[in-house]
Amino acid sequence: MRIKDFMATNVVVVGEDTSLHDARKIMKSHKIRRLPVLKKDKLVGLVTQHMLLEAAPSPATDLSIHELHYLLAKMTVKDIMVKKPYSLSPEMPAEEALQLGQEMGYGGFPVVEDGKLVGMVTESDIVRVMTRVLGVKVKGKRIDIKASKEFGNMKRIMEILDKKKTVLLSLMTLPRPEDEDWLVVLRIKSDNAEPIVKELKSAGFNVVYVG
Repeated sequence: MRIKDFMATNVVVVGEDTSLHDARKIMKSHKIRRLPVLKKDKLVGLVTQHMLLEAAPSPATDLSIHELHYLLAKMTVKDIMVKKPYSLSPEMPAEEALQLGQEMGYGGFPVVEDGKLVGMVTESDIVRVMTRVLGVKVKGKRIDIKASKEFGNMKRIMEILDKKKTVLLSLMTLPRPEDEDWLVVLRIKSDNAEPIVKELKSAGFNVVYVG
């Protein structure tokens, strides 16, 4: 699944001369935390709710309330935005975007194609999609198998599921370098995992968890 399959396309944007006051109102009314900033239809910046909060005056300031209101009224998103924000391609796979967000510490990205803003995607969007991909929302059973790294194990597991006519909701493999083996996590569409567990054990697999 790629970014274009689930990104938000009805993106709320502002111009770089938008006041901070108006930016706050726009975020509040649309219940969003990020605003792409455009100049002549080109993405030039990104302003977040956190940036707007940081731009608010400190209670310890020596300025009068009138001076504060005057200064804040003159400030625009151009004064605080991230210039030339990092953007994603709509063709990027969801898992790559999630990894990138974690590495960079970003909670959301503009999506740009041919120099034009075409969408927005957040970490929450990606997590929701990965949840669907992993079949978490579908009722079923989980089976964890501690397996060696030898080739053919996946084929043997699939053959057992086919034999029992069991639908596989998702499959994950997690390397365990400390044990030099793999943890294979199956989620199957079934109310009773015991027949599958019995077959797996009979085939020599080490089932370490069923739930």
